[in-house]
Amino acid sequence: MTTETTKVKPQEALTDWQRAQFAVDHSNRVLLYGLPGTGKTYFGLNAGKTKQAYRLICTEEMTDADLIGCYKQNSQGTWSYAEGVGIKAWREGARLVVDEINRMNGDVESRMMALIDSTRSSSWQHPDTGEIVTPHKDFSVVATMNGEPEDLAPAILDRLIVRCQVNTPHPDALVSLPDYLRPLAIKMTCPSQGIDRQSLRSFVEFHSMYQASGNLDYTAQVIFPSNHKDITALLKVETQKATLEVAREILK
Repeated sequence: MTTETTKVKPQEALTDWQRAQFAVDHSNRVLLYGLPGTGKTYFGLNAGKTKQAYRLICTEEMTDADLIGCYKQNSQGTWSYAEGVGIKAWREGARLVVDEINRMNGDVESRMMALIDSTRSSSWQHPDTGEIVTPHKDFSVVATMNGEPEDLAPAILDRLIVRCQVNTPHPDALVSLPDYLRPLAIKMTCPSQGIDRQSLRSFVEFHSMYQASGNLDYTAQVIFPSNHKDITALLKVETQKATLEVAREILK
């Protein structure tokens, strides 16, 4: 997942995803925010292909164990400290993708703040060994959220200075959709089309359900209940086009 951002002339406006790519290429703390279902998590896990990426999904119930680690009992009945994904990412110089960072509860906010702080300011002491662990020089963070950065606590926001708004679907995600579904997905996942916007996940699920059932009408009613008639009509046209293309290839 690379782009030619380094070759873009200064006067040319970057797209959402070109900005995001440039940001992760040149910063180790990036916040991606905007509409849901555009591919922010996928991008965070794969952009630039870091050697390793760990995903942390923030919830209201999350605890220090999710970020840092906790004591666990093994099959022999011995208790030992199992490090969380944050410390693993520190040690390995991996990328930590913090999903839905705005859903983090206040109890772990200070831990998260320390975890994503600058490499020079962060350290953690192992409770068993006393070892002082600091982030590897290659450690990086890509945080994602739906909504606006102002929804975050000021202390967290201060550690995510590089912020990219992405409201359009990632090109790789669109390409992964089948041909018959792609034109409709492009139209319905963009916020400026004057129609009810849909997440890319809706189209991935639509294709899966349609493949399993073979019933286009019913699948549209389940996935897109509010405008299923129009969507069914459009998709019938697209599937007919796709069938004709296959026939032409066979007859060549």
